[in-house]
Amino acid sequence: MLRGVQLFVSGMVLAGVTFAGASIAAAQDPAPAPAPAAQPEAPAAPVLPLEGDAAILTILIKPDKTADFEQVLTKLKESLQKSENPQRKEQAAGWKVFKSTQMAQGNAVYIFLIDPVVKGAEYDISRIINEVFPTEVQAIFELYKNAFAGRAISALNNFLVMSQ
Repeated sequence: MLRGVQLFVSGMVLAGVTFAGASIAAAQDPAPAPAPAAQPEAPAAPVLPLEGDAAILTILIKPDKTADFEQVLTKLKESLQKSENPQRKEQAAGWKVFKSTQMAQGNAVYIFLIDPVVKGAEYDISRIINEVFPTEVQAIFELYKNAFAGRAISALNNFLVMSQ
C-alpha cells in the first residue's frame, strides 16, 4: 500500500512539474541566508511557512550540482535533529525527501513530502540551518543558491482517508 501511495504522490508531483513548465523555472530564488544574530532577538515571522494539512515542495536542482544540494540536505537534517526547538523535532518527524529518477526541464527533481505541516513553523532551509550552525550557514546557502533551478509548492488538505 505504501509503495502505491509513493508512486501516486510521485506521479502527481511529476505531472505538476510538467504542467507548471516554465513557471517553475521562473520561480523565485531561495530566500537569502540570514546574517548571524549578534544578540538574541524575538523570533521572526517565518519566511517560508506552509499552508494546509500537508505540503509537497518540488525543488529543481541543476544536474551538475546535485552533490552540493545533497550536502545542504544533510546539514538540514542535522540541524533538525540537533535543534533544541521542539517544533523542529515535529517538522523532522513528518518531513521526507525523495529524489526522482526522472529529470524535469533538464534538472534533477527533489520532492519534499511534509505530512503533517507544523502550523506557523519556518520551512526555509537556510533559516533552519542558521539556528544550529550560524557560522556555517553562509557557505551552505551558497551551495544551495548555486544549485537551485526552481521550486513549486503545493499545499494539501485532507480530503478522504482510504483506510477508514
